[in-house]
Amino acid sequence: MTLIDHTMQLLHRTLDLRQAKHRVIISNIANEETPGYRATDFNFLDSLQAAQKGQGPVTLAVTQGRHIGPHGEGFQRVLGKLSDVPADDLPLDANSVNIELEMAKLSENASKYNGAATIMGIRFRQLMGAIRDAR
Repeated sequence: MTLIDHTMQLLHRTLDLRQAKHRVIISNIANEETPGYRATDFNFLDSLQAAQKGQGPVTLAVTQGRHIGPHGEGFQRVLGKLSDVPADDLPLDANSVNIELEMAKLSENASKYNGAATIMGIRFRQLMGAIRDAR
């Protein structure tokens, strides 16, 4: 068993991407009163799921057991995409931030971040327990 396995790599990258999403949401909230500001969203779940399945933008051919496989550093290549949040009816200041929607996104993202951090903490405690038992 490797020290940092597939699950830990996935959790690590998930935390990084959730942190980036948090910054985008906070930016939207901070610019709620800025005239002409367009809210953006940070999407990464599709590319993270593809990397989890070994379907990254680059597929590596593994001809020897010691080659880097698709699950190796593949998670580090997972990037999110910034996109504009569609706004149907803009107010007079042309600002597309919906504060209720952004606060709901912030809450959901924080909850998922905390969940992933909790799972990572459990994995580290398991590892520490195995180290202590090996003495």
